Amino acid sequence: MSIRLLKSAVAVTALAATPLVAAAAPASAAALSQCDSAMFKKVGGGWTVFVPSEWESTSITCNLKYGDNPHRDPKNPFGDPARAIQALQSNLNYCYGYKLAKDGRYGAKTRDAVKAVQKKLKLTADGVYGPQTRSTLKWRIYNPTTKVWSQSCYDKL
Repeated sequence: MSIRLLKSAVAVTALAATPLVAAAAPASAAALSQCDSAMFKKVGGGWTVFVPSEWESTSITCNLKYGDNPHRDPKNPFGDPARAIQALQSNLNYCYGYKLAKDGRYGAKTRDAVKAVQKKLKLTADGVYGPQTRSTLKWRIYNPTTKVWSQSCYDKL
């Protein structure tokens, strides 16, 4: 998949159309591990995107099915799902105009925002953040060298 520039108030001329590694969404989100951290993934030209990921792993094929109750997969008590949820909340606020508290809790307001965005993007509106939702969402990107966040959002990561 390619990154498509929407509108930009900053010059992002160095942005290459390098895709993120994205797995096809499995039939069931339950087959995925819990997103329990967040990480920067390179998207090209020195730019990165801050996305929920798995603990101590480069994988971003996880879900937030467990939300914050029990706040993580009981089989994996490690990690910081709050950070993953905060990354998602921040992105929903910036790219979709929500005013969610970036509290790291996957409560009703965050779940409802995910459902609304999924519906808008013609995905199954189940409120579960997984690889298909991640790959379809628009994301704000960051350049760690210049310490600059993009002022627009990009899709098809």
